[in-house]
Amino acid sequence: MVNHMLERMMYMKKTIVIMLVSMLAILLLASCSASNSMNATPGEIGGALTGGGGTMDTESAAMPSGAPMAPMPMPSPSIAPDGSYDSYDRGGVVDDAMAAGESAVAPITAPDGSGGLAEKIIYSVYADIETVNFDETISRVNEMLAGNGAFIESSYIGGRNYAQTYYGWQTYRTAQFTLRIPKDRLNAVTASLDAIGNVTSLRSEAQNITSQFFDTQSRLNSYKTQESRLLDMLAKADNVTDMITIEQRLADVRYSIESLTTTLNNWQNQVDYSTLTLSIQEVEKFTEITPVQQRTYWQQIGDGFKTSTQGVGRFFMNLFKWVLVNLPVLIIIAVIIAVAVIIARRRLRRGKNRGRE
Repeated sequence: MVNHMLERMMYMKKTIVIMLVSMLAILLLASCSASNSMNATPGEIGGALTGGGGTMDTESAAMPSGAPMAPMPMPSPSIAPDGSYDSYDRGGVVDDAMAAGESAVAPITAPDGSGGLAEKIIYSVYADIETVNFDETISRVNEMLAGNGAFIESSYIGGRNYAQTYYGWQTYRTAQFTLRIPKDRLNAVTASLDAIGNVTSLRSEAQNITSQFFDTQSRLNSYKTQESRLLDMLAKADNVTDMITIEQRLADVRYSIESLTTTLNNWQNQVDYSTLTLSIQEVEKFTEITPVQQRTYWQQIGDGFKTSTQGVGRFFMNLFKWVLVNLPVLIIIAVIIAVAVIIARRRLRRGKNRGRE
């Protein structure tokens, strides 16, 4: 009996040992297959973002077939102690480009004398101008554009009223121009505005977009790197599922490239050509721009009396003009009123005569 129990215990121990050895073998096989999958080609497991070879980047991960591709890391600019953009935090994709001798961020403009990249500043100027000779002023604006390599972005001219002109009333025209001036000619153009007319107000603005510009340029370069690698992966893909997945990601990357390129081009155009907005008003007399002086009590009374006298004079002048312009209509109205009065008087007389009889 005792021997039988010992035999059963030995049998159980052997069984447990065999099971442990089997589990250990399974774990070893699983780890070997996982390590092999890390070095698989794109056609085998859907493709990993590789740097041109069969191995995977330290910043990339294997993508199963049919799974969406994760976005690649974007380089972010860092500022050197002197304030210039001289280095970038590069990870994964950009590290490989730098190791291959490629530039992570292609410069847009030539470096300035301080050792940093040229600043991107958008200048805008707004001017209000009076003129007593509207047609001549418009001609001078066109001459100014031709002499400075500028162009009209938008324009509006209005104020003519046919009815008022026909009846002899004074009409004043207005014009609104949005001009694009080369940035190196903006100061010269602004200084010559007095030759166009009487400048009553002048305002300027400057918007520094240097940081946004080069951040966007860094993102654009990163997307271009992704596009190059996706094209390599597409050439190596050997099944339809992987091709569709890569092409979908490639379409998204190309859309981002087009959008960022358009944004950069628009910004660069605004930097190269400053905006000058002209508001031109036709007037009878220029507004006198004189230094503000403290007026005495009697001087204020004199100014008020002068203003009132001028107002009364303009009123009677306009009234006389209105009478002359509408004289034919007034004559007809006067004749009708006279006839009506004569008829009314005759009827009154007849009524009185009947009453007496």
